[in-house]
Amino acid sequence: MNGAGNRVGAALIAITRRGIVAAVSLAEQWPKARVFALRTRADGMEHPRVTWIEPPLSGHIAAILAHHDPVIFFAALGATVRLIAPHLQNKQEDPAVLSVDEGHRFVLPVVSGHQGGANRWAEQVAGMLGGQAIITTASDAMGLLPVDILGREWGFQVEGDKATLTRMAGHMVAGVPLALVQESGSREWRKGYDPFPGHVVTLERWEEADPNQFRGLLWISRAAVSRQMRSVWEGRMVVYRPPVGQGEAVAVGMGCDRGTSVATVEAALAQVLTSHFLDENDIKVLASIDVKQDEAALLALGRRLHPKMIFYSAQELADVAVPHPSATVLRHVGTPSVAEAAAIRAAGGSMADLVVEKWCYQGDDGKNVTLAIARLAAETVERSGQGMGALFLVGLGPGDHGQMTQRARQVLQEVDCIVGYKTYIKLLGALTHGKEIVGSAMRQELDRCMEACRRAASGQKVALVSSGDVGVYGMAGPTMEILFASGLLARMTVEIVPGITALVSAASRLGAPLTHDFAAISLSDLLTPWAVIETRLEAAAAGDFVTALYNPKSGKRTTQIERAREIFLRFREGTTPVALVTSAYREGESILLTDLERMTQHPIGMQTTVLIGNRSTFIRDGWMVTPRGYGGKYDLDAKVRAAVEGEG
Repeated sequence: MNGAGNRVGAALIAITRRGIVAAVSLAEQWPKARVFALRTRADGMEHPRVTWIEPPLSGHIAAILAHHDPVIFFAALGATVRLIAPHLQNKQEDPAVLSVDEGHRFVLPVVSGHQGGANRWAEQVAGMLGGQAIITTASDAMGLLPVDILGREWGFQVEGDKATLTRMAGHMVAGVPLALVQESGSREWRKGYDPFPGHVVTLERWEEADPNQFRGLLWISRAAVSRQMRSVWEGRMVVYRPPVGQGEAVAVGMGCDRGTSVATVEAALAQVLTSHFLDENDIKVLASIDVKQDEAALLALGRRLHPKMIFYSAQELADVAVPHPSATVLRHVGTPSVAEAAAIRAAGGSMADLVVEKWCYQGDDGKNVTLAIARLAAETVERSGQGMGALFLVGLGPGDHGQMTQRARQVLQEVDCIVGYKTYIKLLGALTHGKEIVGSAMRQELDRCMEACRRAASGQKVALVSSGDVGVYGMAGPTMEILFASGLLARMTVEIVPGITALVSAASRLGAPLTHDFAAISLSDLLTPWAVIETRLEAAAAGDFVTALYNPKSGKRTTQIERAREIFLRFREGTTPVALVTSAYREGESILLTDLERMTQHPIGMQTTVLIGNRSTFIRDGWMVTPRGYGGKYDLDAKVRAAVEGEG
């Protein structure tokens, strides 16, 4: 395209975020009409598909209107109206239709300007073409709130009969006093109407709306319409239901009996959320009293939901004014309220911010749970997001990206910072792009753990990485010890992301050496006395376990692998199969099959996993196998012969 055509194409490409867009051009310089059909990326089309239409164009209009929304005519308004008029149904069904003059100076919504969104599209197209949108719908032209489609772009569902909607829309245009109350859902929609018309007054709670002062109520909430509310506002109220989990931010205050089960806590939360049209994704903070810092059910809930967790002292909660103080609670824990006070304090607000006041629940275990929910103010949400850290202990597997779990890759994309041993960081390659990297040398494990904990406590999302599985000779253990000792656990969420450990990745290269019982023993005596390691080696050898030896040998530690071999030779034949797998799934991978007698004659290092078979393990055709015992229980040879003969 040249000249004006290029501008049209650029504009259309830019507005393909919604549905299917069609533009029809009748410019005189083009001998045929052409349709630019654009689809979203999800439909597999990133660029316009141009279709030349043979005249008469009128024969194609029905199909264009049926399959595209919006439809933009680059033609005179009169020509556009004559073309579409025979095919219009009603404003609920017709697509948005716009007309753009040949000079691209004016963009006019033709039909479905209000409900169909043509007015909004006109503003967008005009902005892209450097033109002016001509809006004639009364409420939109006057900058008023669209009563019938309020918040639609944010997923709000409108509840109200046609007569009430018409009446309330008339009040909006006429400028009569209306009250607007938003108790849930995203508030981003407000930016498009800021400042609100003077006759629309925003309130925090519907109870604050004086029915004698206001002619109508616009109520944005997930709560059920109460009998009292209906009796006061029937026929002059429009209800808007935001989708769950959308832009909401609440703090949940919770108290419970000592030893309450996880099931009871979960059931209590589910009940209160369902009853008030809330969603778990809305929960940004979970708060309670400090005597509940070790309550297993609350901690389990926090691990699952990943909110910021705060535990307040009794005095901190006692200073908060609440609607339902309790002398019994005061006598037991030193504050007249736990749930309500914790929710209000965590939200940084007052009683007016309570979405759910004191809510009591008794579970099947006979234990009691008390909850309250408060809405977080915008500035509190920001502070909460900054203060709420997340620590992910991530197992990277053997090092090859293809052997990394999907969850591990997802976490590495989401975090702000990655902490780990420099060699492991290097293995991540492009997965570290855009992340803050904190690498350290070997034997600085505690430093890495402490640094990761410190950063998470300050509000960052941090991944502390280990090769293999983070819980098998990895960083999970020392990190949890540091969190317990430092008291930082309450200031962050913690998730342990498993990975393929060395003995599993090594076994996958060998065949099936771990089909029966096995043991894993580290030969490193830096943290474990050698006498203890020898005791474990003797037990594994005597018990006929297939045994995986981690950290078998280093530059300075060379005798332990020899001693391990001597111990096993006391219980097993020298011909017992042994596999030496070095750097499985990494560059420089080495797989060597040998036996117990000769195993130390081959290169063994820190990256080697040694697998010593049991008395039944055998090597055949380059594969190492430990039978499970099926051959003894079933006539395996007979089954194989039958299968082979059946094929013949």
